[in-house]
Amino acid sequence: MSVSNRAELIAGYADGVPVRELARRFNVHRGTVREIARQAGLAARRPELPDAIRQDVAQLYAGGMTLAQVAARLAVSHEAVRSAVLACGGTIRAGGRRRGGA
Repeated sequence: MSVSNRAELIAGYADGVPVRELARRFNVHRGTVREIARQAGLAARRPELPDAIRQDVAQLYAGGMTLAQVAARLAVSHEAVRSAVLACGGTIRAGGRRRGGA
């Protein structure tokens, strides 16, 4: 990666551009983006969903969808869904298979 691209990637990371977007833009793996940022002295950041998506997650889950269904629908991780539900004041239902007809 060129010095100018590396600098642009670091600036984007510092500005909060999502790691996936930076990886796609510079045609590198997400882990490479994080490693370059770490080498530049930037603190690792925990990905956070925007408030609007967090609200959507909470509503879909409260409406009866499973964590996996919400994650698949919104193309986010199960952990991001779980965190969003809890951040919005929801509780996580007990696990297990859904019953037919429910």
